[in-house]
Amino acid sequence: MFRLQPSIQNKVRAGYYICLALIVVVSILNYLDLKRIDKKIAFSLIISDLFDTTLEMRRFEKNYFLYRDKEDYAENLRFTEKAEDIIRQNKEAIKGLSIKADVYAMETDIREYKLLMQKYFRLDKTLNPIEAYDMEGRVRVKGKKLVTATEAISVAERKYIQSLIVSSRRVLIASVIFLIVVGLITGQYLSRMVVRPLKQVENSMQRIAEGRFDTLSIESPDREIVSLSNAFSKMIKELELRQMKVIIQSEKLISLGTMVSGITHQLNNPLSNISTSCQILHEEIEEADIKYKKELLEQIEGQVERAKTMVHSLLEFARKKEFKAKPLPLKDLIDDTVRLLQGDIPTNVEIGTDIPEDVWIIADKQRIQQALLNIIKNSIDAIPDEGQIFISATENNETKTVEIKIQDTGTGIEPEHIATIFEPFFTTKGEEKGSGLGLFVAREIIEEHSGVIEVSSAPNRGTTFSIKLPLKET
Repeated sequence: MFRLQPSIQNKVRAGYYICLALIVVVSILNYLDLKRIDKKIAFSLIISDLFDTTLEMRRFEKNYFLYRDKEDYAENLRFTEKAEDIIRQNKEAIKGLSIKADVYAMETDIREYKLLMQKYFRLDKTLNPIEAYDMEGRVRVKGKKLVTATEAISVAERKYIQSLIVSSRRVLIASVIFLIVVGLITGQYLSRMVVRPLKQVENSMQRIAEGRFDTLSIESPDREIVSLSNAFSKMIKELELRQMKVIIQSEKLISLGTMVSGITHQLNNPLSNISTSCQILHEEIEEADIKYKKELLEQIEGQVERAKTMVHSLLEFARKKEFKAKPLPLKDLIDDTVRLLQGDIPTNVEIGTDIPEDVWIIADKQRIQQALLNIIKNSIDAIPDEGQIFISATENNETKTVEIKIQDTGTGIEPEHIATIFEPFFTTKGEEKGSGLGLFVAREIIEEHSGVIEVSSAPNRGTTFSIKLPLKET
């Protein structure tokens, strides 16, 4: 069966049609009521005309009895016949009056009245005073009966019309109140079904403006709200992605600054060795000890390669490029990462590794190095005095993953902080030592590689970060 898809447009349209239909129905009912009153008023005019006609009929009757003027008789006869015609033409309507009138009795009375007046007019010259008085009395009784009947009908009809007008006024007021109530109910319904989801969207936009990129969750089946929610959710994801890129780049620059300082210090050693060897060669250039000179040149070449490796690692880490995962030997990756941190490792902290030579992973070298650097730096900061950091890796051929463990002997993490250490801007180091983004960025990068990161720790017993990444398929 055809069913309209829920939407704000359909709800507003339905509310509009319902209100319009109610207005039309109420208008038609009031129109019919007014039309009925109009018909009653028109008929009341006829009743009033009948009453006025009987009064005129009686007036000319009295004039004729007083003055015996034929014109008065003629007028009396004319009004009598007019009253007779009114009763005959409106016989059915008079039967339906609010006051039960005997139409047939009225017709009989007016007919008898007419016959009596005609007989009186014909016999007027031959009647003695007693007979004339008796006939006049009979005419007056019939005339009075007719006037009384028509007057009662006219008064009753006026009262009925007044009651209809009062009733119509009440119906009109009730109709207006009914339409107002229906309008308020419809408005409340539209407010609940339309305005509430829009208010939820407004609140979600406010949270976004405050920097909380929560996915929109609006309970509404309306097509427009669902489309708007999907569009905003897509926008939020895009903003999160862009924000994440900015955060990663920011964290990367912080790490780069630290590594540049460390590598600058490390470069002093090979440069110093190169300078010393060159100085010896310069002083002993005339001597014939070729073997010793070759050894010095080999030392220079070794120190140059060492410096090149440092600079190459730094440039590789600093280069900005799009995410591109490719097979990487895990041991070389870990060694390069530790090498980048050499200048930032205190003398009281020892870093050891146990990485199999044949383990390869699928990763973006720059990004995964960023994640590993952040975790190792976090472990270094957690060791206040002497301590160790040990990095190991274990393959799991069943799940096609490798588990990298970074263990330290630092101060550990309080139990209440375990659940929040990967949240952005969470830090226990103080503003001068940390931004609270390192572990957050590390988790995002690892999840970007379809991996997971877990942590286990206890106060004063060290911390272990466990990273699971997909292996290279063989």
